[in-house]
Amino acid sequence: MNRGDRWIIWLAAILTAFGVVMVYSAGSFASFIHHQGGNYYLEQQLVRVALGGALMWFCASKLSLRWLENVSPWALGLTCLLLLAVVVVGHTSKGATRWFRLGSASLQPTELARVAAVIFMAMWLKRRPVAEHGFWRGLVPPMLILAAISGLIFKQPALSSAALLFATGFLMMFLSGAPMRYLLIPVGVGGLAVVGGIATHPYQLKRIETFLDFVLHGKIDAQGSGYQINQSLIAIGSGGIFGRGLGAGFQKLLSLPDAHTDFIFAIIGEELGLIGATVLLVVLGLFLWRGMRVTARCSDPFACLLAGGLTVQFGLYAAANLMVATSLMPTTGLPLPFVSYGGSALLVNLAAAGILYRISALNDESEALTRQRWAREGA
Repeated sequence: MNRGDRWIIWLAAILTAFGVVMVYSAGSFASFIHHQGGNYYLEQQLVRVALGGALMWFCASKLSLRWLENVSPWALGLTCLLLLAVVVVGHTSKGATRWFRLGSASLQPTELARVAAVIFMAMWLKRRPVAEHGFWRGLVPPMLILAAISGLIFKQPALSSAALLFATGFLMMFLSGAPMRYLLIPVGVGGLAVVGGIATHPYQLKRIETFLDFVLHGKIDAQGSGYQINQSLIAIGSGGIFGRGLGAGFQKLLSLPDAHTDFIFAIIGEELGLIGATVLLVVLGLFLWRGMRVTARCSDPFACLLAGGLTVQFGLYAAANLMVATSLMPTTGLPLPFVSYGGSALLVNLAAAGILYRISALNDESEALTRQRWAREGA
Protein backbone atom coordinates (compact mmCIF):
# COMPACT_ATOMS: atom_id res chain seq x y z
CA MET A 1 0.00 0.00 0.00
CA ASN A 2 2.85 2.39 -0.75
CA ARG A 3 2.31 3.38 -4.37
CA GLY A 4 -1.32 4.42 -4.34
CA ASP A 5 -3.04 7.72 -3.70
CA ARG A 6 -3.03 7.88 0.09
CA TRP A 7 -5.37 10.86 -0.02
CA ILE A 8 -8.21 8.46 -0.84
CA ILE A 9 -7.60 6.39 2.29
CA TRP A 10 -7.07 9.41 4.52
CA LEU A 11 -10.12 11.28 3.26
CA ALA A 12 -12.32 8.19 3.61
CA ALA A 13 -10.98 7.71 7.15
CA ILE A 14 -11.60 11.36 8.05
CA LEU A 15 -15.17 11.23 6.78
CA THR A 16 -15.80 7.96 8.62
CA ALA A 17 -14.36 9.27 11.90
CA PHE A 18 -16.39 12.45 11.55
CA GLY A 19 -19.45 10.29 10.93
CA VAL A 20 -18.85 8.28 14.10
CA VAL A 21 -18.77 11.48 16.16
CA MET A 22 -21.91 12.86 14.54
CA VAL A 23 -23.79 9.55 14.76
CA TYR A 24 -23.11 9.54 18.50
CA SER A 25 -24.25 13.15 18.84
CA ALA A 26 -27.29 12.87 16.57
CA GLY A 27 -28.43 9.45 17.75
CA SER A 28 -27.70 9.42 21.48
CA PHE A 29 -31.16 10.57 22.56
CA ALA A 30 -32.98 8.26 20.13
CA SER A 31 -30.68 5.45 21.26
CA PHE A 32 -31.65 6.08 24.88
CA ILE A 33 -35.36 6.09 24.06
CA HIS A 34 -35.44 3.07 21.74
CA HIS A 35 -32.58 0.93 23.07
CA GLN A 36 -32.38 1.87 26.77
CA GLY A 37 -28.82 3.12 26.36
CA GLY A 38 -27.34 6.24 24.83
CA ASN A 39 -24.35 4.39 23.33
CA TYR A 40 -26.20 1.81 21.22
CA TYR A 41 -25.80 3.53 17.82
CA LEU A 42 -22.22 4.49 18.62
CA GLU A 43 -21.28 0.92 19.52
CA GLN A 44 -22.96 -0.45 16.40
CA GLN A 45 -21.23 2.10 14.21
CA LEU A 46 -17.82 1.36 15.72
CA VAL A 47 -18.22 -2.35 14.97
CA ARG A 48 -19.10 -1.51 11.38
CA VAL A 49 -16.16 0.85 11.08
CA ALA A 50 -13.83 -1.95 12.22
CA LEU A 51 -15.30 -4.38 9.68
CA GLY A 52 -15.30 -1.73 6.97
CA GLY A 53 -11.69 -0.82 7.72
CA ALA A 54 -10.69 -4.46 7.28
CA LEU A 55 -12.54 -4.60 3.98
CA MET A 56 -10.90 -1.38 2.80
CA TRP A 57 -7.45 -2.75 3.69
CA PHE A 58 -8.13 -6.00 1.81
CA CYS A 59 -9.42 -4.23 -1.29
CA ALA A 60 -6.56 -1.74 -1.22
CA SER A 61 -3.74 -4.25 -0.82
CA LYS A 62 -4.89 -7.74 -1.84
CA LEU A 63 -7.71 -7.46 -4.36
CA SER A 64 -6.97 -8.50 -7.96
CA LEU A 65 -8.69 -6.30 -10.53
CA ARG A 66 -8.47 -9.06 -13.12
CA TRP A 67 -10.25 -11.45 -10.76
CA LEU A 68 -12.85 -8.76 -10.02
CA GLU A 69 -13.46 -8.30 -13.73
CA ASN A 70 -13.87 -12.03 -14.32
CA VAL A 71 -16.29 -12.66 -11.44
CA SER A 72 -18.40 -9.54 -12.09
CA PRO A 73 -21.24 -11.42 -13.88
CA TRP A 74 -21.46 -13.96 -11.05
CA ALA A 75 -21.38 -11.23 -8.40
CA LEU A 76 -24.17 -9.40 -10.18
CA GLY A 77 -26.22 -12.58 -10.48
CA LEU A 78 -25.84 -13.27 -6.76
CA THR A 79 -26.95 -9.76 -5.81
CA CYS A 80 -29.98 -10.12 -8.09
CA LEU A 81 -30.95 -13.30 -6.24
CA LEU A 82 -30.61 -11.41 -2.96
CA LEU A 83 -32.79 -8.59 -4.30
CA LEU A 84 -35.45 -11.12 -5.28
CA ALA A 85 -35.25 -12.85 -1.91
CA VAL A 86 -35.45 -9.68 0.16
CA VAL A 87 -38.78 -8.73 -1.43
CA VAL A 88 -40.19 -12.13 -0.39
CA VAL A 89 -38.68 -12.80 3.03
CA GLY A 90 -36.99 -9.52 3.96
CA HIS A 91 -37.60 -7.37 7.02
CA THR A 92 -40.17 -4.59 6.56
CA SER A 93 -39.72 -1.19 8.17
CA LYS A 94 -41.63 2.04 7.47
CA GLY A 95 -43.44 0.42 4.54
CA ALA A 96 -40.28 -0.78 2.77
CA THR A 97 -38.86 -4.32 2.56
CA ARG A 98 -35.13 -3.75 2.06
CA TRP A 99 -33.28 -5.71 4.73
CA PHE A 100 -32.39 -9.20 5.84
CA ARG A 101 -32.36 -9.42 9.62
CA LEU A 102 -29.34 -11.29 10.97
CA GLY A 103 -29.87 -11.21 14.72
CA SER A 104 -29.09 -7.67 15.83
CA ALA A 105 -27.44 -6.95 12.47
CA SER A 106 -28.99 -6.46 9.04
CA LEU A 107 -27.98 -6.71 5.39
CA GLN A 108 -29.29 -4.42 2.67
CA PRO A 109 -28.83 -6.09 -0.75
CA THR A 110 -29.32 -2.78 -2.57
CA GLU A 111 -25.94 -1.58 -1.30
CA LEU A 112 -24.25 -4.69 -2.66
CA ALA A 113 -26.13 -4.46 -5.95
CA ARG A 114 -25.13 -0.88 -6.67
CA VAL A 115 -21.41 -1.72 -6.52
CA ALA A 116 -21.81 -5.07 -8.29
CA ALA A 117 -23.61 -3.23 -11.10
CA VAL A 118 -20.74 -0.73 -11.45
CA ILE A 119 -18.19 -3.56 -11.65
CA PHE A 120 -20.30 -5.39 -14.24
CA MET A 121 -20.81 -2.26 -16.33
CA ALA A 122 -17.07 -1.57 -16.30
CA MET A 123 -16.41 -5.12 -17.53
CA TRP A 124 -19.07 -4.96 -20.24
CA LEU A 125 -18.09 -1.54 -21.57
CA LYS A 126 -14.44 -2.58 -21.73
CA ARG A 127 -15.16 -5.76 -23.67
CA ARG A 128 -18.02 -4.39 -25.77
CA PRO A 129 -17.50 -0.65 -26.27
CA VAL A 130 -20.68 1.00 -27.44
CA ALA A 131 -18.80 3.03 -30.05
CA GLU A 132 -17.56 -0.20 -31.68
CA HIS A 133 -20.50 -2.57 -31.19
CA GLY A 134 -23.26 -0.08 -31.86
CA PHE A 135 -26.57 0.59 -30.18
CA TRP A 136 -28.17 -2.86 -30.22
CA ARG A 137 -25.16 -5.01 -29.29
CA GLY A 138 -23.20 -2.53 -27.22
CA LEU A 139 -25.75 -0.42 -25.33
CA VAL A 140 -29.06 -2.27 -25.18
CA PRO A 141 -27.92 -5.45 -23.32
CA PRO A 142 -26.29 -3.66 -20.34
CA MET A 143 -29.13 -1.16 -20.17
CA LEU A 144 -31.68 -3.97 -19.99
CA ILE A 145 -29.68 -5.62 -17.21
CA LEU A 146 -29.40 -2.31 -15.39
CA ALA A 147 -33.15 -1.72 -15.84
CA ALA A 148 -33.90 -5.15 -14.40
CA ILE A 149 -31.76 -4.49 -11.31
CA SER A 150 -33.30 -1.05 -10.88
CA GLY A 151 -36.74 -2.66 -11.17
CA LEU A 152 -35.92 -5.11 -8.37
CA ILE A 153 -34.74 -2.23 -6.18
CA PHE A 154 -37.83 -0.20 -7.02
CA LYS A 155 -39.99 -3.15 -5.96
CA GLN A 156 -38.86 -2.76 -2.32
CA PRO A 157 -39.80 0.17 -2.93
CA ALA A 158 -36.70 2.38 -3.24
CA LEU A 159 -37.26 4.72 -6.17
CA SER A 160 -34.32 7.00 -5.38
CA SER A 161 -31.80 4.14 -5.17
CA ALA A 162 -33.11 2.68 -8.42
CA ALA A 163 -32.90 6.05 -10.17
CA LEU A 164 -29.34 6.71 -8.97
CA LEU A 165 -28.20 3.25 -10.08
CA PHE A 166 -29.59 3.91 -13.55
CA ALA A 167 -27.95 7.36 -13.59
CA THR A 168 -24.60 5.82 -12.60
CA GLY A 169 -24.80 3.38 -15.51
CA PHE A 170 -25.66 6.18 -17.92
CA LEU A 171 -22.67 8.27 -16.79
CA MET A 172 -20.37 5.27 -17.10
CA MET A 173 -21.48 4.84 -20.70
CA PHE A 174 -20.76 8.50 -21.27
CA LEU A 175 -17.26 8.05 -19.79
CA SER A 176 -16.70 5.06 -22.07
CA GLY A 177 -17.21 7.25 -25.13
CA ALA A 178 -20.70 6.12 -26.18
CA PRO A 179 -22.16 8.47 -28.85
CA MET A 180 -24.56 11.04 -27.44
CA ARG A 181 -27.25 10.08 -29.94
CA TYR A 182 -27.35 6.63 -28.34
CA LEU A 183 -27.50 7.98 -24.81
CA LEU A 184 -30.60 10.08 -25.44
CA ILE A 185 -32.73 6.93 -25.60
CA PRO A 186 -31.92 5.56 -22.11
CA VAL A 187 -32.37 9.08 -20.71
CA GLY A 188 -35.90 9.19 -22.12
CA VAL A 189 -36.72 5.66 -20.99
CA GLY A 190 -35.33 6.34 -17.51
CA GLY A 191 -37.31 9.56 -17.24
CA LEU A 192 -40.53 7.78 -18.19
CA ALA A 193 -39.80 5.04 -15.64
CA VAL A 194 -39.33 7.62 -12.88
CA VAL A 195 -42.56 9.37 -13.80
CA GLY A 196 -44.40 6.03 -13.85
CA GLY A 197 -42.93 5.06 -10.50
CA ILE A 198 -44.01 8.32 -8.91
CA ALA A 199 -47.49 8.11 -10.40
CA THR A 200 -48.07 4.58 -9.08
CA HIS A 201 -46.91 5.36 -5.53
CA PRO A 202 -49.10 7.99 -3.85
CA TYR A 203 -46.61 8.74 -1.07
CA GLN A 204 -43.94 9.57 -3.67
CA LEU A 205 -46.39 11.83 -5.48
CA LYS A 206 -47.20 13.58 -2.21
CA ARG A 207 -43.50 14.23 -1.64
CA ILE A 208 -43.24 15.79 -5.09
CA GLU A 209 -46.25 18.00 -4.43
CA THR A 210 -44.81 19.10 -1.08
CA PHE A 211 -41.50 19.93 -2.71
CA LEU A 212 -43.11 21.91 -5.54
CA ASP A 213 -45.31 23.85 -3.12
CA PHE A 214 -42.23 24.88 -1.18
CA VAL A 215 -40.14 25.79 -4.25
CA LEU A 216 -42.83 27.56 -6.26
CA HIS A 217 -45.00 29.10 -3.55
CA GLY A 218 -42.86 29.08 -0.41
CA LYS A 219 -45.48 26.97 1.36
CA ILE A 220 -44.72 23.93 3.48
CA ASP A 221 -47.05 21.61 5.35
CA ALA A 222 -45.08 21.78 8.59
CA GLN A 223 -47.42 19.41 10.44
CA GLY A 224 -47.98 16.98 7.59
CA SER A 225 -45.96 15.78 4.60
CA GLY A 226 -43.47 18.62 4.97
CA TYR A 227 -42.74 18.05 8.66
CA GLN A 228 -39.38 16.35 8.20
CA ILE A 229 -37.95 18.85 5.75
CA ASN A 230 -39.27 21.74 7.84
CA GLN A 231 -37.43 20.43 10.91
CA SER A 232 -34.30 19.93 8.82
CA LEU A 233 -34.35 23.53 7.62
CA ILE A 234 -34.95 24.76 11.18
CA ALA A 235 -31.93 22.77 12.35
CA ILE A 236 -29.63 24.08 9.61
CA GLY A 237 -30.86 27.67 9.96
CA SER A 238 -30.54 27.74 13.75
CA GLY A 239 -26.89 26.71 13.57
CA GLY A 240 -25.75 30.03 12.15
CA ILE A 241 -22.07 30.40 11.38
CA PHE A 242 -20.51 28.60 14.33
CA GLY A 243 -23.35 26.28 15.40
CA ARG A 244 -24.86 25.57 18.80
CA GLY A 245 -21.92 23.35 19.73
CA LEU A 246 -21.23 19.65 19.34
CA GLY A 247 -23.90 17.72 21.22
CA ALA A 248 -25.99 20.82 21.91
CA GLY A 249 -28.53 20.47 19.09
CA PHE A 250 -32.28 20.46 19.80
CA GLN A 251 -33.76 18.85 16.67
CA LYS A 252 -32.28 15.43 17.44
CA LEU A 253 -34.50 15.27 20.55
CA LEU A 254 -37.07 13.33 18.48
CA SER A 255 -38.15 16.46 16.60
CA LEU A 256 -36.31 15.43 13.43
CA PRO A 257 -36.91 11.80 12.38
CA ASP A 258 -33.88 9.87 11.10
CA ALA A 259 -31.52 12.50 12.52
CA HIS A 260 -28.59 10.06 12.66
CA THR A 261 -29.23 8.52 9.25
CA ASP A 262 -30.77 10.34 6.28
CA PHE A 263 -30.82 13.79 7.90
CA ILE A 264 -27.49 13.80 9.68
CA PHE A 265 -26.39 16.82 7.65
CA ALA A 266 -29.11 18.88 9.34
CA ILE A 267 -27.63 18.05 12.75
CA ILE A 268 -24.17 18.92 11.45
CA GLY A 269 -25.48 22.30 10.34
CA GLU A 270 -27.21 22.88 13.67
CA GLU A 271 -24.35 21.86 15.94
CA LEU A 272 -21.30 22.88 13.88
CA GLY A 273 -22.84 25.68 11.85
CA LEU A 274 -21.80 26.96 8.45
CA ILE A 275 -18.14 26.36 9.21
CA GLY A 276 -18.59 22.71 10.12
CA ALA A 277 -20.87 22.06 7.14
CA THR A 278 -18.38 23.76 4.81
CA VAL A 279 -15.49 21.66 6.13
CA LEU A 280 -17.53 18.52 5.47
CA LEU A 281 -18.32 19.63 1.91
CA VAL A 282 -14.66 20.42 1.27
CA VAL A 283 -13.56 16.97 2.44
CA LEU A 284 -16.25 15.32 0.31
CA GLY A 285 -15.18 17.42 -2.66
CA LEU A 286 -11.54 16.47 -2.17
CA PHE A 287 -12.47 12.79 -2.06
CA LEU A 288 -14.42 13.07 -5.32
CA TRP A 289 -11.56 15.00 -6.93
CA ARG A 290 -9.03 12.33 -6.00
CA GLY A 291 -11.40 9.68 -7.34
CA MET A 292 -11.68 11.42 -10.70
CA ARG A 293 -7.91 11.93 -10.69
CA VAL A 294 -7.49 8.17 -10.34
CA THR A 295 -9.94 7.70 -13.20
CA ALA A 296 -8.05 10.09 -15.46
CA ARG A 297 -4.71 8.35 -14.87
CA CYS A 298 -5.86 4.80 -15.67
CA SER A 299 -4.40 2.99 -18.67
CA ASP A 300 -6.74 -0.02 -18.48
CA PRO A 301 -10.32 0.61 -19.64
CA PHE A 302 -11.84 -1.63 -16.95
CA ALA A 303 -9.96 0.15 -14.16
CA CYS A 304 -10.85 3.54 -15.63
CA LEU A 305 -14.56 2.80 -15.87
CA LEU A 306 -14.63 1.13 -12.46
CA ALA A 307 -12.94 4.09 -10.76
CA GLY A 308 -15.16 6.54 -12.63
CA GLY A 309 -18.32 4.61 -11.81
CA LEU A 310 -17.53 4.35 -8.11
CA THR A 311 -16.61 8.03 -7.89
CA VAL A 312 -19.73 9.10 -9.76
CA GLN A 313 -21.83 6.95 -7.46
CA PHE A 314 -20.28 8.54 -4.37
CA GLY A 315 -21.03 11.97 -5.83
CA LEU A 316 -24.63 11.17 -6.74
CA TYR A 317 -25.45 9.76 -3.31
CA ALA A 318 -23.79 12.69 -1.52
CA ALA A 319 -25.53 15.25 -3.72
CA ALA A 320 -28.94 13.60 -3.28
CA ASN A 321 -28.60 13.44 0.52
CA LEU A 322 -27.46 17.07 0.81
CA MET A 323 -30.16 18.31 -1.55
CA VAL A 324 -32.87 16.52 0.43
CA ALA A 325 -31.62 17.99 3.71
CA THR A 326 -31.68 21.50 2.24
CA SER A 327 -35.01 21.03 0.38
CA LEU A 328 -33.45 21.22 -3.07
CA MET A 329 -35.14 17.95 -4.02
CA PRO A 330 -38.04 15.87 -2.65
CA THR A 331 -37.50 13.84 0.49
CA THR A 332 -35.99 10.42 -0.04
CA GLY A 333 -34.12 7.90 2.07
CA LEU A 334 -30.47 8.00 1.01
CA PRO A 335 -27.52 8.04 3.45
CA LEU A 336 -24.63 10.49 3.30
CA PRO A 337 -21.59 8.38 2.26
CA PHE A 338 -19.26 7.50 5.17
CA VAL A 339 -21.12 9.82 7.55
CA SER A 340 -24.65 8.50 8.09
CA TYR A 341 -25.42 5.64 10.47
CA GLY A 342 -25.73 2.36 8.65
CA GLY A 343 -24.13 -1.02 8.23
CA SER A 344 -24.30 -2.20 4.62
CA ALA A 345 -23.75 1.27 3.17
CA LEU A 346 -20.68 1.97 5.30
CA LEU A 347 -19.08 -1.41 4.58
CA VAL A 348 -19.67 -1.05 0.85
CA ASN A 349 -18.39 2.54 0.77
CA LEU A 350 -15.18 1.67 2.62
CA ALA A 351 -14.62 -1.32 0.33
CA ALA A 352 -15.16 0.96 -2.69
CA ALA A 353 -12.62 3.43 -1.31
CA GLY A 354 -10.16 0.52 -1.02
CA ILE A 355 -10.82 -0.39 -4.67
CA LEU A 356 -10.13 3.20 -5.72
CA TYR A 357 -6.84 3.09 -3.86
CA ARG A 358 -5.96 -0.25 -5.45
CA ILE A 359 -6.58 1.19 -8.90
CA SER A 360 -4.46 4.25 -8.11
CA ALA A 361 -1.58 1.99 -7.01
CA LEU A 362 -1.55 0.39 -10.47
CA ASN A 363 -1.45 3.71 -12.29
CA ASP A 364 1.64 5.41 -13.64
CA GLU A 365 2.01 9.03 -12.59
CA SER A 366 3.17 9.95 -16.08
CA GLU A 367 0.16 8.54 -17.90
CA ALA A 368 -2.17 10.88 -19.71
CA LEU A 369 -5.95 10.75 -19.59
CA THR A 370 -7.20 7.34 -20.56
CA ARG A 371 -9.64 8.58 -23.14
CA GLN A 372 -6.86 10.49 -24.89
CA ARG A 373 -4.71 7.35 -24.82
CA TRP A 374 -7.50 5.22 -26.25
CA ALA A 375 -8.01 7.80 -28.95
CA ARG A 376 -4.31 7.68 -29.87
CA GLU A 377 -4.31 3.88 -29.95
CA GLY A 378 -7.36 3.83 -32.19
CA ALA A 379 -5.94 6.43 -34.54
